[in-house]
Amino acid sequence: MLSCLTVLPIVAFMPIKGHAESSVVRVLLTKLQLTDKLEVSLDGSYTIGDLAFQRGSDLVISSATGRLMLYYEGMALSCGDKIVMTRHETGDQKENGLRFNNNLNLFSGDLHIRIKNGMLQAVLHIPVEEYLLGVVPYEMSDSFPLEALKAQAVAARTYALKKIKADGDYDVVDNTNDQVYYGFNAANTEAVKAVKETEGICAYYNGQMAICYYTASNGGQVELIENVWGKDENGGYITMHDDPYDLENHESVVKRTEIAKKTQNGTVYNAQLTDYLLMQISEQIEGKGYGTENGDVRIDSIEGISLHSPSGGYQSKVMTQMRFDLNVSVRKNASAAASETEEVNLFAVPNEAVIPSPTPAVKGELLPLGEVVSADVPVFSCIEPWLELSINGSNNEVLTVTEAENTYCIESRRYGHGVGMSQRGAQWMAGNHGWTYEQILRFYYPGITLKKVDTSASLQPAVSADYLATPGPAATATPRPTLMPVSQELKAGEWKVKVTQIAVNSSLNMRKEPNTSSEILRVLYYGQELIASERLNDGWIRVRTDVLDGYVMEKFVEAVEN
Repeated sequence: MLSCLTVLPIVAFMPIKGHAESSVVRVLLTKLQLTDKLEVSLDGSYTIGDLAFQRGSDLVISSATGRLMLYYEGMALSCGDKIVMTRHETGDQKENGLRFNNNLNLFSGDLHIRIKNGMLQAVLHIPVEEYLLGVVPYEMSDSFPLEALKAQAVAARTYALKKIKADGDYDVVDNTNDQVYYGFNAANTEAVKAVKETEGICAYYNGQMAICYYTASNGGQVELIENVWGKDENGGYITMHDDPYDLENHESVVKRTEIAKKTQNGTVYNAQLTDYLLMQISEQIEGKGYGTENGDVRIDSIEGISLHSPSGGYQSKVMTQMRFDLNVSVRKNASAAASETEEVNLFAVPNEAVIPSPTPAVKGELLPLGEVVSADVPVFSCIEPWLELSINGSNNEVLTVTEAENTYCIESRRYGHGVGMSQRGAQWMAGNHGWTYEQILRFYYPGITLKKVDTSASLQPAVSADYLATPGPAATATPRPTLMPVSQELKAGEWKVKVTQIAVNSSLNMRKEPNTSSEILRVLYYGQELIASERLNDGWIRVRTDVLDGYVMEKFVEAVEN
């Protein structure tokens, strides 16, 4: 291996003003799922130290030897414990950023790479306005109304700028622990417009930049910060209040089940719930003088179902207990019933020679108790798993009970932590009520003011063309995978999905049959839209595009707006 890339020109830079650091966000790139190797395509102007690279250059960075190595066109450079790829102005309107492992999306900014626990760690230093181009269309769909996307842009901008700190290796991560960031895709035109039309606008409360938390769906009520993360040190700009717009939106996630009022052979929905209810009412039944052995009590019908015991304050709609009011039948054994009415002869002489044998207990007839008994069942440890109503796994869903003629319908809502802006609520406000992004934000963050701040950031000056000249032919950009077109109208029972639940640098196989041993028809990349037509066993769905039909696993896609 060579100790340096001698064919690359050495560049001397004069001192210049760097990035406006107050608006540059450091993003830890976890979705790349880095191991000890990273392939980087330079679709812009970059230098590494004193080395300048042409647009279209392909680099490989590795930590396999225990130190950072940079490989380029068969040559190698030992880079010590850190590599910094610095972006420069280009003087044209061409894209200026990086692509990783042949990924479609562009990552604009400076890239800092080091070794962490034996693996590569990549942190992108990116101006906040460019960062938002890779956040907004993935936190919301690009198909959402423009005013909803603008509200998302302001919330995401404020959140990111508030998280910038002077210490540490990064400010935010690229997943749901902060905000999802997937890089820039020019196809997301509405999100681009939303970011540009709100450039620099942030939310403030009591003179300080707010942390604008947001959630996919709040289930009809905005949650308090302290109920999720403990003490709220930022004050009262997020309050617990009802959100009818989230409830109105039919796209908000809802899980539901029905429980019949009359039981089948004494079973309330399933054996788990039935056994728990019988256990809970046993003390009441025994207190009325009846037995509670197996078969001695039968639940005949449900008189009512209600919720109580709010979590996180009396105003909260997150209830922790579900009460069942039950009509039951009970019985006594026949021998006990006879002993209460049997006549006793006080003058009879006992026959000492005869030893009476015990009379076996005979089960009597089940008869209605004649009054309602009640049992409480914990919502999150029992009701949700037994009735398959869990959405988050975070014990924060909002449940409701609705009575019909023959059933009780139980519904579960809330997708996410529930704090701050509901994305589904914002979608409904903008699309169905004509709300502006300012109105949306003030509904979810009462008391805030919107201010425009300077989020501009400068790049290093353009590299001289002399430094980029090489005796060989100019490098050509790596071709990007082409997404298949999906332009057909949906048929009855069909819905659109998009490949998003994979790493941005990986791919998904579309197969001829719904099993992993079947023939691979096409490799699908992140962002590919599909039309789904049927759910099958074992998590497979049937999908199609304009050119191909096949099967994929549903866990790797998510539903999108029609």
